[in-house]
Amino acid sequence: MSLEHLQPFAGQHAIQSAAFSADFSSELNLQEVEQLKTAASGLKADFPNIVDQFRTTLSFSVNPAEQNQSAPPPGAPSIGGFVLSRPSAEAVPGANLRQVLVSLKNVIIIINDYTRWAKFTADIERYLGVLLKPINAQKGVASIGLQFTDAFTWNADPEDLNLAEVFSINTDYLVPSVFKRGVALWHSHHGYLLEQTNPVAFQQIENINVSHNLVNGNPQLQILTSHKATFRKPLYKVLDSNKEKISQIMDGMHRGNKTMLADLLTAEVQNKINLNSLGG
Repeated sequence: MSLEHLQPFAGQHAIQSAAFSADFSSELNLQEVEQLKTAASGLKADFPNIVDQFRTTLSFSVNPAEQNQSAPPPGAPSIGGFVLSRPSAEAVPGANLRQVLVSLKNVIIIINDYTRWAKFTADIERYLGVLLKPINAQKGVASIGLQFTDAFTWNADPEDLNLAEVFSINTDYLVPSVFKRGVALWHSHHGYLLEQTNPVAFQQIENINVSHNLVNGNPQLQILTSHKATFRKPLYKVLDSNKEKISQIMDGMHRGNKTMLADLLTAEVQNKINLNSLGG
């Protein structure tokens, strides 16, 4: 089988989506949400759209004495965060190139036009620098995470797709049965914990999900990898005194992601997506 019909999502690489997350050490209060929303105006050029997110708190009474009383009015919605988005240039309803989701518990940045790691980290740093500036000193970060979605499409007869030429038969992340002919669609999950001490103490959760699906009748191979670092103690001032630590941990997770993919994919596929190129 030739791999000429195996099409990585972005041609030179396979990354369909990349995401960064930061969980706060405590929930944002209403004032802090408003501060972040005001700060987000500094990202208007990158994210022209902003939509408020609301949450409704319901209360229930289990006291029989209150059953004959008038029911309390429904809880009024309160602001629960907001979403920044940059729509895709393509005429696809709801499609976004990039999004920033701010909730009371975390901030998530989704990049659907990933190019290079250096560009990704520079953009994440810039977005956080604007958005989190009002709460940098008083709000700690309990954990950070990275998630990558790689996708390949097979543009030929599905019967000609030999998974043993795509995935290493010796990989730690797939069971041997997926390589058997006649096994049509499948999903595999593998996860484990790591204890890390550098540059700070944290527990790292590693997950890799691999799927063989059909999209518009064509086989699609999807690899979703996620890495989450939960700090033993929350990190404060992540925009200045702890900025380098965040950067080091992100770089470490990115290297670990490459190591995962190197174990999973054959050398030919690694070369096809430039896995081992500098800055990828």
